Amino acid sequence: MESTKALTLGLVLALGLPLAAQDPHFGVGLSFSVPTGAYRSKDYPPSASVTAPSNESYGAGLGGQFTASFPMDRRTALRLDIYTESSTGTNTAPGYVDYNLRHSLFSVGGEMQVFPGEGDANRHRGGYLVGGLSMDLERFETSLGDPYWYNVSASRTRLGGLAGWGYSFRPYGGWRSNVEVAFHKTLSNAGEAPDASTPGTPAADFLRFTYGLVF
Repeated sequence: MESTKALTLGLVLALGLPLAAQDPHFGVGLSFSVPTGAYRSKDYPPSASVTAPSNESYGAGLGGQFTASFPMDRRTALRLDIYTESSTGTNTAPGYVDYNLRHSLFSVGGEMQVFPGEGDANRHRGGYLVGGLSMDLERFETSLGDPYWYNVSASRTRLGGLAGWGYSFRPYGGWRSNVEVAFHKTLSNAGEAPDASTPGTPAADFLRFTYGLVF
């Protein structure tokens, strides 16, 4: 029940809050993500299906971002953040064949942007701090062979959080270049160990580096 309430709150923030603002700045970007914690590497004890200790690890991922930033005043804006990415990894255990891993993420977030100092939310110019919640739709897949002859998957809907810093610069007409560094953290249903029927589902904690355009 608490998890459902949290996910509902995330959806309200993502879709409801920007409706109160006006004159949005739209943005698109390409992202490079670096996994941290259990998402980067996690050891699991032996199980009934795998009698040796195993390790699951994911590498860097590539993603895309669409944003709509709604200025509330010169200092603050509410932002809709739609983000998707995919990354691959490996499950290894002594005496067993290595398995291929894939994680796909589609995230819809509602965030607050604060433009301190010389920053300007109305023009989306200068440095800003950003933070908020997201609804994360995720799919974890395990496969074996090439071409794949064995594949199992697990889908998760989880609450996520994001905090970071960005900077908009070099105005070109009505467009701005934009760089952003943010940390994404899974806040609910943090993870389950792999078994014979499903892959592991570690918390999707990662650093996200994004370059894009805001107009």
